Amino acid sequence: MLNDLSYGIRSLQRQRGFTAIAVLTLAVGIAANIIIFSVVNAVLLSPLPYPGADSLVFLWSASTQQNIREKPSAFANFSEWRDQNRSFQDLAVFDPASVTLTGSAEPEQVHSVRASANVFSVLGAAPALGRTFTPDEEKQRARVVVLSYGLWQSRFGASPSILGQSIEIDAVTSQVIGVMPRSFQFPGEEDALFEPLTVVRDWESLRSQRGTGSWRVIGRLKQNVSLAQVQAEMNSIALRLEHDFPEANKSLGVSVVPFSLQLTGSNLRLTIWILFGAVFFVLLIACTNVANLMLARGLARQREIAIRMALGAGRMRIVRQLLTESLLITLLAAGAGLFIASWGTRALVALGPPNIPHLDKVAIDFKVMAFTIFISLITAILFGLAPALKVSQSHPVEAFKEGRSMSGDRSGRRLRQLLVIAEFSLAILLLSGAGLLIRSLMRLQAVEPGFEPTRVLVLQTAPLQNTTAEQWRNFYQQVRERVAAIPGVESVGFTEEIFISGNPDGLITTDGSAFKSSRPERISFRRDTITEGFFETLRVPLRQGRFFNRQDDQNAVPVIIINETMAQRFWPGESALGKRLKFGAAEAYSPWLTIVGVVGDLRRQGLEREPIAQIFLPYPQAPERRMNLLVRTVGDPTQLGPAVRGEIRSIDKTVLTYGVSTMESQLARRVAQRRFETSLLTLFSVLALLLAAIGIYGLLHQSVVLRTREIGTRLALGAQPANVLRLVVGEGLRLALCGIGLGIVAAFGLTRVLTSLLFGITATDAPTFIAVPALLLLAALFACWFPARRAAKVDPLVALRCE
Repeated sequence: MLNDLSYGIRSLQRQRGFTAIAVLTLAVGIAANIIIFSVVNAVLLSPLPYPGADSLVFLWSASTQQNIREKPSAFANFSEWRDQNRSFQDLAVFDPASVTLTGSAEPEQVHSVRASANVFSVLGAAPALGRTFTPDEEKQRARVVVLSYGLWQSRFGASPSILGQSIEIDAVTSQVIGVMPRSFQFPGEEDALFEPLTVVRDWESLRSQRGTGSWRVIGRLKQNVSLAQVQAEMNSIALRLEHDFPEANKSLGVSVVPFSLQLTGSNLRLTIWILFGAVFFVLLIACTNVANLMLARGLARQREIAIRMALGAGRMRIVRQLLTESLLITLLAAGAGLFIASWGTRALVALGPPNIPHLDKVAIDFKVMAFTIFISLITAILFGLAPALKVSQSHPVEAFKEGRSMSGDRSGRRLRQLLVIAEFSLAILLLSGAGLLIRSLMRLQAVEPGFEPTRVLVLQTAPLQNTTAEQWRNFYQQVRERVAAIPGVESVGFTEEIFISGNPDGLITTDGSAFKSSRPERISFRRDTITEGFFETLRVPLRQGRFFNRQDDQNAVPVIIINETMAQRFWPGESALGKRLKFGAAEAYSPWLTIVGVVGDLRRQGLEREPIAQIFLPYPQAPERRMNLLVRTVGDPTQLGPAVRGEIRSIDKTVLTYGVSTMESQLARRVAQRRFETSLLTLFSVLALLLAAIGIYGLLHQSVVLRTREIGTRLALGAQPANVLRLVVGEGLRLALCGIGLGIVAAFGLTRVLTSLLFGITATDAPTFIAVPALLLLAALFACWFPARRAAKVDPLVALRCE
């Protein structure tokens, strides 16, 4: 073995050009695999930071009518789940929110989790300092709070004396009773504080609500209880609740989702595994290229190998020597691949969207190093074994007869042609997947959001919680007037929320129409409080009626504006103006609301989802404390950010302003993950395309070198350079077409796994399956052209003198 290593090193040193090309080609494939495996390791394979995480699940309300499986639940339904089940050790409930830390320091918005007292025990977590709140404190609605480790460090300087101290949350005093450990990570929240769920202001009404709501439910399964068993039991409980409460729980089931799947999401998991498969294909293509190089190099060494065999070396001895050289190349490539991957992982983390969980933890650790060793060994076998077996079949007598001419080795040439066909087939698979995702992204970006996002500044505001609704009205009216007076401002408006998530539903009762008159219906809809100027600022089209104005104050008749989806849902084929509806059943205490306008649909749930019914209420009639300020400007909106914040602080210094951005950037963040995933797959597909083109170029270049004498003879006998050009290009294109044909057949089947990731197209999208083969054929033609030109320029006299 030492002799093999020594000889292999000397052999590779003599052919430094070949060694450099082989090492670089493999390094690219190995580096791509390391980068994506580090993502797989961090996002999918790393154990969750909870003891017995395999027994943790999320429970969601599921609407069978709307085909929606993950809706937040109502508290009364959660209570029934907890009392009636026999599969769980315990169930806990929580609701994420945003609060403002006030007091002596600068006001700061932080995440808050309003949770049941048993949420920590269900997750198997204990505080690092102090304690968590008790069921008695939950019942008493005690103002106590537990801090996350990150918030304790960033806001309170990691001081142990924080225990027992009082802090102000939305200007309400709460006592700090505990700090969670660094290792504890609450699902979906980084740095947060934890409060009893009963501290919410409208707790008494929330606790009796049924149907869907805002609560997330987590549970820990008992031992030996399978997911199928618990799902069957929860289905039975849901049927009983639908029977007992038909109005609120109609067609409402329960969906049980494992913790690991919930935290990553099925689409993200699928995308990561697809990327992992893509980089393995890139590595296969790289191995195929290097195998071609090794085969050509081995055939060029036939005389050397023949001499060694004539002196007594057996076939296995030759195979071992050639595999040793392959292993040396792989080790060099692995080292270079690790260097490239260390840079690539840092770039991936820096450029990746923030909504991919644990992406910041991507690193080259022990698991990744072990994977590198494994993939390197596989690589050495993949590209080294076939050429070694082929070359070791050489017969010494035949090798001496042929001398340096290897044009007669048809089987070796056939093997190299098969490798090129395989490269093109793999490249078609990758390019087809990338093409489908690119087409989906283009379709998504072409979707009209229903408003004009350019030149709109966005920031969030929140007066103190102990202020009154009348004070909120006065504050926001002053802000509108002051900000509108800033030079460069076109219009100003406020809205409760800009983009929304989930599929909220509730009862709507319509009146004044023969169509389902005074009959409540449960539908998915969203209601938001807005000020006048909101629609004008976003340039939302008015379809019927009018926008809100100053006359729509708290003393006026309650009015609303609805979107087109809402109008078509209840009043198809007729005008919705003047019609009335109310929230809840007909006998509910809520007032009747008169429709004064219909606006175009806003895709506030994201461009990929169809708009749901939306209802807008005028701010004076439905005031809210937290609002989003929208400012349309003449020029760059970011330039006016300091001036807008200055005007707000001049009105009230205690008001928190945060989240300053532009509407364009917020809209871009909604598609950031899809754009990132598409970019990665496109990058790997381009690598595959380049490697495939290099592969066919290398084959034809070697073929021209071996057939120089034949080409010279053809030219001497009267063949034109154009004939030789067609001969060489035709050989390459035939191989490319075979690979493309096989790849298209495979792609029609394999691309169906992308169906859930596509938007606006199918997995057999015709433009993609026309453009991708054309692109690959063009690359093949370009790669064939240079060897063909060299062949056409062969001098017959020089060629015929060659032995």
